Amino acid sequence: MSFLRGSANYVWCTTSVLGKGATGAVFQGVNKNNGEPVAVKTFNQLSHMRPVDVQMREFEVLKKVKHENIVKLLAIEEEQEGRGKVIVMELCTGGSLFNILDDPENTYGLQEEEFLLVLEHLTAGMKHLRDNNLVHRDLKPGNIMKFICDDGKTIYKLTDFGAARELEEDQQFMSLYGTEEYLHPDMYERAVLRKPVGKTFGATVDLWSIGVTLYHVATGNLPFRPYGGRKNKETMYYITTKKASGVISGSQASENGPIEWCRELPKTCQLSIGLKKLITPILAGILEVDSQQIWSFDRFFAEVTNTLSRKVVHIFHINKVQSIKVYMHPSEKYEHLQKLIMDQIEVPAEKQILLFKESVLIEELKSAMSVSNFLITEILNPVFLYSKENNNVTLVSDGDIPKFPSFPSVVAVEQDASLAKTACSVGHVCKRRVEKLSRCSKLTHDSVYVLTKVIMKELRRLIIRCNHTKELNKFTDKLIEGLFRGQMSVHNLIGLKNTTNNKIKEDLENLQKDFTNVFLAVQQLHDRYVSGKSLLREEWESSTKTISCPFQVKSPARVHTLVERLRESWQHLLRDRATRTLTYNDEQFHVLEKIKIKETAQRTRNLLENEVYPAVSQLAECLADWYKMAQTVYQQSEILDSEIDNYEAKLHEYINKINNNDINFHDGLTNISKVICTANSKHGGRVKAQDTKKYRTILNDIKLTEEEIESVLNGNTKLVRELHSITNGNNDENSAGKNN
Repeated sequence: MSFLRGSANYVWCTTSVLGKGATGAVFQGVNKNNGEPVAVKTFNQLSHMRPVDVQMREFEVLKKVKHENIVKLLAIEEEQEGRGKVIVMELCTGGSLFNILDDPENTYGLQEEEFLLVLEHLTAGMKHLRDNNLVHRDLKPGNIMKFICDDGKTIYKLTDFGAARELEEDQQFMSLYGTEEYLHPDMYERAVLRKPVGKTFGATVDLWSIGVTLYHVATGNLPFRPYGGRKNKETMYYITTKKASGVISGSQASENGPIEWCRELPKTCQLSIGLKKLITPILAGILEVDSQQIWSFDRFFAEVTNTLSRKVVHIFHINKVQSIKVYMHPSEKYEHLQKLIMDQIEVPAEKQILLFKESVLIEELKSAMSVSNFLITEILNPVFLYSKENNNVTLVSDGDIPKFPSFPSVVAVEQDASLAKTACSVGHVCKRRVEKLSRCSKLTHDSVYVLTKVIMKELRRLIIRCNHTKELNKFTDKLIEGLFRGQMSVHNLIGLKNTTNNKIKEDLENLQKDFTNVFLAVQQLHDRYVSGKSLLREEWESSTKTISCPFQVKSPARVHTLVERLRESWQHLLRDRATRTLTYNDEQFHVLEKIKIKETAQRTRNLLENEVYPAVSQLAECLADWYKMAQTVYQQSEILDSEIDNYEAKLHEYINKINNNDINFHDGLTNISKVICTANSKHGGRVKAQDTKKYRTILNDIKLTEEEIESVLNGNTKLVRELHSITNGNNDENSAGKNN
């Protein structure tokens, strides 16, 4: 029997099966002319029994679509042995998304970056179909292929258009296609339960299939799971049709047991909390049975576009020793970042301390037009989040690790292969946990050094401010000396004490005493935490010197090696399962692989539970003690900075006050000059009784005592003459006082 088949330009081997369906199979082939590998879809007898227009539909659809996220049609040719047409397509060497999800690494769904790639490419491919008024009708992970470009870039592509057809947005169809787990409930009712309902279906059946597919990709499980799977079809229908609006999953743990409904993605899902908050509403919107509530394609495309346009800001929250991701729209500003942080970890905006690359972000980000464009972060170079009011540090638990399976003593190739896969899956969970905790250990050290540098930088700045304020104090002393010189000559001439100026000087001395206290406090903090070796860093290094850092001792690399060994053993047992009957020697090696899995699993668990987790827990305890001290110093520096602000504000207010006092004094002297001139010219040096009240008011403006005022009003000839002389002689000084 020949396994080689061909067409005019292509040849393929029927043992190189890439996939099989109800109407045909896909094989790996090659172009006869240039050796290019291709995928060849052939059709079986069942396919040929379909109406001709239905058979031709797939060819017509493939000719119509041309998009990066749809498998490229290379040719439609006749098979040489006369078995009908074949479809030749580009070969997607990454396999189907179904096979990718079946890998033990993805038991709990794809990692975040890969999920977003699937979301982007699936949505783009579907938009191209809708732009061409096409429905796919068989969307599922098995019909999404992974194409790996020459440069290593991954592109996911839609394939298998055997069920596709043209359909306008408001048109309906009645024919039945699809895979039952991904079918819209109305189609499931007719196609699977065989109920004679006269319902028609619209293009939104594809939206339901997208929702099931995305949930599967995000979690590794189907959203609607009756006990027994396909065997329990009535319960499957019940789950999908009776779920409340907004519910995105329903599962049954036992025969005839209750349904566990859920509106959130499971904790085992690898997506971050930040992304879950964006994806969950999308899933809820397209997993609606009611045609009045399910989203339109336009809304689905718009929401996905909005999600994909957001940029990630990586945050490390030291109070929880936890990395989080905040997804920000390019137009969002600092207050949005604070709110998004608060949505995840409940630290009020006014209590957040955000540091990035040794800088306090508040002032920098408040003026930034786009926070996400300003903050280019990475998982190992995040924004560090501290709480002003909470100095407790608690290592967040991610829950229990699944248990490694135990192998039976007898050789059972089917069961052994399945258990090896489970062991490999648990190994990957341990690996991710070790990698996460190792990153946390590094970021814990980094968070200490960043806050230490920020505090040192702040204390240096406070010292500079204090020195500047000291210079301002000296300037104020000189200013007062100059401003009061003219006033003192007047009072000395009269022979009375200048009580007003003395009071002003006394106020300044009291004010400067307050600054002296602030300066001493700043100097003390600076000497303790900046000068010489930093006490904060010294305290941290002293408390953690006996604790190993998993990141530094290469724990991620070690767990990677262990998990690769688990995978090798799993692959060995898979080959044994395919062989079915083992020779005596093969059986001995089979037993050794089971022993190897058991030993490797134990080493993997020990690395996590007895080495990495205890080390990070101890670091968290040290961080709690250290942060209590660091937070106190940080808050003291903030208080002192505020006190310097208050002092400088009071000092400027004081300077303005004495300036105004001096201006009023010299303005008063000018008015006295006018009084004296008027008295001399009209009344022989005496002020008339009817003008006394008016002149008393003018003289009072320059703060003279009652005795001094009476001397002027009574026309003390010597005093009046000398005051007049001083007034005329101080016109320039008056101008200088105003300028000062």
